[in-house]
Amino acid sequence: MLLDAFNALMDIWVLVAAIVGIVTGIIIGAIPGLGPTMAIALLIPVTFTMPPIPAITLLLGVYQGAIFGGSISAILLNVPGTPSSAATAIDGHAMAKRGEGGRALRIALYASVAGNIFSCFVLIVLAEPLASMALNFGPAEMAALMFFALLVIVLFGGGVRLDAALMVLLGVFAGIVGLDPIEGTPRFTFDSFAMENGLQLIPVLVGLFAMSEVFLKLFERRSANQGDMDIPEILPSKVRFIDMWRMRATLLWSSLIGTFVGILPGIGSTVPAFMSYSLARARSKQPNKFGEGADEGVAAPEAANNAVTGGALIPTLALGIPGDAVTAVILGAFMLQGLAPGPFLFRDYGIEVYAIFEALILSSIPTIIFGLLLFKIAVHVIRIQPRHLFPTITILALLGAFSVNNSLVDVWVMLGAGFVGFLLRRSGFPLPPLLIGLILGTPLEQSVRQALLTSNGNLDIFWNSHIALSIIALTAICIVISVAISVFKNKRHQGSSDV
Repeated sequence: MLLDAFNALMDIWVLVAAIVGIVTGIIIGAIPGLGPTMAIALLIPVTFTMPPIPAITLLLGVYQGAIFGGSISAILLNVPGTPSSAATAIDGHAMAKRGEGGRALRIALYASVAGNIFSCFVLIVLAEPLASMALNFGPAEMAALMFFALLVIVLFGGGVRLDAALMVLLGVFAGIVGLDPIEGTPRFTFDSFAMENGLQLIPVLVGLFAMSEVFLKLFERRSANQGDMDIPEILPSKVRFIDMWRMRATLLWSSLIGTFVGILPGIGSTVPAFMSYSLARARSKQPNKFGEGADEGVAAPEAANNAVTGGALIPTLALGIPGDAVTAVILGAFMLQGLAPGPFLFRDYGIEVYAIFEALILSSIPTIIFGLLLFKIAVHVIRIQPRHLFPTITILALLGAFSVNNSLVDVWVMLGAGFVGFLLRRSGFPLPPLLIGLILGTPLEQSVRQALLTSNGNLDIFWNSHIALSIIALTAICIVISVAISVFKNKRHQGSSDV
């Protein structure tokens, strides 16, 4: 199958899609205020008429390029292009200020590629076995698994847990709109035939992550102009293979952290980036250099946040449970291409899926080439103000929402989701839990109701299954760990306050 998948890659359009995606991602990631979620959401309608392999390769190229692109503005401006690049800015900008910006960018690029390749191999090894195991799951097991995924998002997704819980519930309730999955009766459609299919995923995510950003900037005060900021000169520099080889342990540990933390739903790439930075500093023989421009301080977070790419795709493709907001958007792209993520994906579309995996690995070559070529252009790219792009983003959002079903209802849904997203973001609520709740809410309801119908309403069906019982026990363990962490943090904070 791997050989057949490689033969499927022998198409010029796959290469073109990879290059366009990577270049677009690097540019979008380098502009503070934008990010991979918005870019992928806007590009999904472009992929409607494309074959599955080039279409998904394009979107994953944007994902891969944008994560690295965020390090460019983080290193040169100390303004992270993406949240996960905040850890890179600590040492990267310190290197740039002393004239080693080019070296920092090269280390970030090579570490990013290393983390991506590692996570892609883990993805190839683990995704299909996990999907095969999921074939043994019935409604009770799937319900327990999806409830566990939503709980992990609330407990460990960062931020205020109550806010995350409210957003998950809001997403689940939004999934109720449409036809009842069991009885087929309309719910909250207000006698609209167009709403019987529910809130379409693409218009909702375009509204949440693209239009809400436009609305947010319209009502924000103008911040400091990046074009007037001093950008350190990128002096000629080289990073030899031996330099990266000396950091092999740091790259390996960071890639492991990024991959396996990325598997957990809702964590994202920011947490593993800071975890790997802290670990690299703890393992270093010269920890005092961290914060002043240490090579490992740039390599560790970049390897980790790029390793999240492959890790987050494992539950997304094998179980249909997105690992973060970006993979939630990519999950929608898979569904639009007819490749429904879940246990049957590898059985029915194995060649296409493995071709996409191999394309992710091979994309490392154009990532290095165009990453090096774009360093000089990056100085001009990061001067672009996001507000100058918002008219284009608005037009693409409107066209993208309409093109899903050629329906004006989807346009209104997109605008409504954008306004709701704007209100939530202004109030400090996180949007990724809402989107993941919307995606998992309908299958969670369907699985719970199917399980109860099978058992004539008896809840014992959840206890009699060893798999479901194990997942429930794991859920309880996560709750205990989360409570213990909160108690420890409160005691530590109280102790430091007393001191």
